Amino acid sequence: MAIRELTVRQLLEQCGRDMDIELIAGKDGLNNIIHSAEITRPGLAFAGFLDVFSHDRIQIVGNTEMSYIRSLSPEERARRFERILSFEIPCIIVTNANPIPEDVIQQADRHKVPLLRSTLMTTRFVSQLNAFLERYFAPETQVHGVLVDIYGMGTLLTGKSGVGKSECALELVERGHRLVADDIVILRRLSKYDIVGRSGELTRYHMEIRGIGILNIETLFGVASVVEEKRVDLVVHLEKWIEGKEYERVGLESRYVTYFDVQIPEYEIPVQPGRNLSIIVEMAALTQRLKNAGVNPAALLDEKFQKLALKAESERKEL
Repeated sequence: MAIRELTVRQLLEQCGRDMDIELIAGKDGLNNIIHSAEITRPGLAFAGFLDVFSHDRIQIVGNTEMSYIRSLSPEERARRFERILSFEIPCIIVTNANPIPEDVIQQADRHKVPLLRSTLMTTRFVSQLNAFLERYFAPETQVHGVLVDIYGMGTLLTGKSGVGKSECALELVERGHRLVADDIVILRRLSKYDIVGRSGELTRYHMEIRGIGILNIETLFGVASVVEEKRVDLVVHLEKWIEGKEYERVGLESRYVTYFDVQIPEYEIPVQPGRNLSIIVEMAALTQRLKNAGVNPAALLDEKFQKLALKAESERKEL
């Protein structure tokens, strides 16, 4: 599992424009590392209570904190900031375009703590920043497979090398579905139940087909044939047909594969010459979509058989 780190410089580069963030002071600390998606409102710290000060997080200063800071005398404000900035703080972000006292700017420069400011209101800024940080620091891993968006269902094709995953995905794209990633799929857990997949930056929208080479799917089929990221709704495991092995024929039994403690429905599809894999994978995606809506065709059919059996048994007893 990859462990990610984020510098203040990267935060500015990735969020500065969208969140209207500007650097006010402390440019020598732009390489400070942000280790966590958590943020802190340091109101108690400014008031002098530092026993449980979460200094290793981004510090957000809104209207309330800034009003209190400006109410202090320059001498008292200098003492408070001297104590706070003695901790290893990644950065301080002031919201609502609040004016910042000059002595605070000088201390941020001296302690090499980036002092940033945004014009956004605190609530909106915190909401956007939280969304970015949660996604950035989400647990991440890589799997060998192909991720395709089929009828809105993120379908992860897995199986041994050479089983035909990419060829199946290519036919699915030709049938109007969308490619997310080929060969290496980066999985990221965004919440308790949500895992999303994407491709690496270098190989995005590319696919390797044996005998042909590397294909650029976006160039060949257009922008509607690709999508950057997709929630993983089911896994279709392809394997070469094993003679004598029992494969699911009815659909009453449910299989699951686990990523990050999240169980994802899995379908095991045997590969054999003459089978149209793309249509079978489409049916797996549509079947799971029905199940997600509370409709299980196999269970409904089984229920009908049970009712017929009970009715036949009742009629037999009457005779």
